[in-house]
Parts: sequence; structure tokens; C-alpha cells
Amino acid sequence: MDALIMAGGRGTRLKLDVEKPLLEFEGRPLVEHVLTALQGARSIERIFAATTAHTPGTAQLLKRLGVEVVHTPGRGYVADLRYAVEALELGVVMVVVSDLPLLRTQEIEEVAREYRRRGSAALATMVPLEVFHRYGLTPTLVIRNHVPAGVNIINARRLDGKEENYITENIRLAVNVNSLEDLRKAEEIRRILNADK
Repeated sequence: MDALIMAGGRGTRLKLDVEKPLLEFEGRPLVEHVLTALQGARSIERIFAATTAHTPGTAQLLKRLGVEVVHTPGRGYVADLRYAVEALELGVVMVVVSDLPLLRTQEIEEVAREYRRRGSAALATMVPLEVFHRYGLTPTLVIRNHVPAGVNIINARRLDGKEENYITENIRLAVNVNSLEDLRKAEEIRRILNADK
């Protein structure tokens, strides 16, 4: 399968003069952590990224790192995702948001395995709300006591097909950065995870 990094959001909640995908976590941009996780995955054949007029610096960085970038209209996540998938003529694609700093190759492979096992047209990764409470995280969207994790798989040729949810308590899939407080929490959780090794 291919992978598509969604890296076009404004990042208005950060209240900083920096593109959100370029915000640094442990010395590297957020989007670079996501790219590294994808590059190590055997399940991923090609990696693309979707950017907008709000993220020109992100587009430049990803191109320098060898990623093919598609410039989308910036009309919102779903509209830009659809635009990118059509423009790139993708089939089965793992869609990953650009602000998951704790994501590793293991999580990419975990979601890919689950997709293959189920055989559904689409797979949405969800984390139980209680995991967010346990770590003191604030979710941006809650759906029936679960929070979308920002790692999903779709078959672009079967967009009207059945979507299933993959529920996981993996904290690495729960930590996305929308604010400076989220960035601080990510650093704190990274320390906890490192201490548990």
C-alpha cells in the first residue's frame, strides 16, 4: 500500500508563526517523525504528502526529503484528502496526519496488519477516551467514547465500501500536537515510555 501524509492544516491553535508540521519535537519537525515511521515500514511502498497554501515550507522540506508532494486547495481535511487521492491516482492508501510525534514503524505495521486481516474497504484507527484521561490528554474529537487517531487506511477505488474501526490503547497513536500544551505532553509521555523500556 501507499501512504499519504496530510500536512496542510493551518495550525491556528498553536498561536505561533510556524507551520504546524514544521514545529520541532526533540530537534526535528513533527512531519519528519511521521515520515521516518513510514519509511521504515515494509507495508508501505510509496510515500506522498498533501500540502496547501498554508504549508509551503512543509512542502519544500518534504520535497528535499524525496517525498512527492501534491498541492491541495485547502478546503478541509476530507476535501483535500479526496483531491490528493484522485490527483495521485491512489488505490489502497494509509492516510496519516503530520502531527503524531510518537509514531513509530511498529504502529504503522500494526494498523496495516489489522487492515489486511479484516479485508474491509476502510479502517479507522481509534483510541478509547479513557486512555486520553489516563495520560491527561485533551482530545479534539470524541465519537462514542473513542478518539480518531489520525492513522487510517482507505481503498480509494472502494470509497463507498464498508469502514471498520480498529480500537487500540496504544498511547503513541493518541498523542497529536495541536497546541503547545500538547507538545509539552508529548515530551512528558515520551519520557514515560522511555523509562518503561
